[in-house]
Amino acid sequence: MELLTELGTFLYHTGIDGIPPADREAAKGRILDTVSCAAAGRDLPASQAVLKMVKAFPGNCTVVGQRDGVAMLEAALANAVMAHSTSQDDLMAGITHPGSVVVPAALAVAEHEGSSGAEVLVAVVLGYDVILRLLRATGRVSNPAFRPGTVFTAFGAAAAAGKLMKLDQVELGNTLGYAASLAPGMPNEGWWGGTMEPLLEMGMTSRTGIISALCARAGATAAPHTLEGRHGFFRCWSGTDGNPEEIVKGLGKQFAISRTFIKPFATCGANQVPVQIASTLAVHQLKAADIVKVVEKLRPGAGDYAGLDHKGPFISHPQALMSMQFCAAAAILGRPLDTPGFITRHYDDPEVSDLAAKVELVSETGRSLPGFEIHTKDGRVLTAEMSEFDRSIHVSSTEGMQNKLRRLGQACLGKNEIEKIIDLVMQLEEIDDIGKLKGCLTG
Repeated sequence: MELLTELGTFLYHTGIDGIPPADREAAKGRILDTVSCAAAGRDLPASQAVLKMVKAFPGNCTVVGQRDGVAMLEAALANAVMAHSTSQDDLMAGITHPGSVVVPAALAVAEHEGSSGAEVLVAVVLGYDVILRLLRATGRVSNPAFRPGTVFTAFGAAAAAGKLMKLDQVELGNTLGYAASLAPGMPNEGWWGGTMEPLLEMGMTSRTGIISALCARAGATAAPHTLEGRHGFFRCWSGTDGNPEEIVKGLGKQFAISRTFIKPFATCGANQVPVQIASTLAVHQLKAADIVKVVEKLRPGAGDYAGLDHKGPFISHPQALMSMQFCAAAAILGRPLDTPGFITRHYDDPEVSDLAAKVELVSETGRSLPGFEIHTKDGRVLTAEMSEFDRSIHVSSTEGMQNKLRRLGQACLGKNEIEKIIDLVMQLEEIDDIGKLKGCLTG
């Protein structure tokens, strides 16, 4: 059986009874997390640009923090850009951000189709699951100019959208075929430029997932071997035949959504553990002027992704949150990176920039976790190493996601509306129309 057929069959036959309670709970956490990030990112430059765009397409779908509704595709676009703009969205397999793509697509389609809360939960769980299966089946992408986060999350948005549109199993397979063919993902130069392309790409990916489902519903067909064919998706992105068996391994037995991590710091995923380790050095209360150099020791290849090895100058917050040098310097100086506020407002902090220029990235064979050496002007060498890091701060919990929404969303949504959102999301199985969230999400 072709892989698209197998996936389409799985998506078609999986309902709320096939989703274990723990995975339903995880899906609620992912929805709260995405709303938190979208609310926190509403006023950032990329978000404001996309909000201007979507106002030209009025409709009945909700954009977080906006009174006026827009069309379905534009709602997904805007909410995805806003959610990704803070870089505190969730993380799968270290390279994709499923929440910023799948959740906006699911909410937009659900509003348009009048879906129930239970149907939304199923769609979100399945969207996440398809992403991880494609990641494992494809393997490492062959060119660093490709952006895996947008290439693969298009499948998740497509799966969620198709499920909510109640497509049949053939149409769902075709939906995934179009996600493979239409996915954005290159070039990856925007991180170096400090410009807005990486943020808008996530919105276009969410939108592409929905368009893929619309194409299939309209009768458009996709090649049956789109994934595993000799010129298919695996060959296109990895340059190999991939690991197609990973697509169907354990289908319906264990869902990826419960193995998705949150980002405790408002930085690129590659900087999460380095910041966690470097922040232990803040106890020394050093100033940039006290330091000759900082050596950041990394496993081979850890600093190769676009935008990571950048000492400055920094012209925007996306450029700063990607930079390993900036994030290490900010952590050592004790700057608050646990919410988006510092980097979005102080990406040009002169002392952090001064220290970032002194950070040297060094690759060490055999190393797994990052390590740091600070060489001070008075001759000391201060080190930070961990044999194990605290994984608990990277693991989602219901209480943690509720508190994150309270912390990040209050300025945009208001305290009372946040509590209503939490109550509604926590009882999604019982809600007959997802449109009941609309009034709360607009603030």
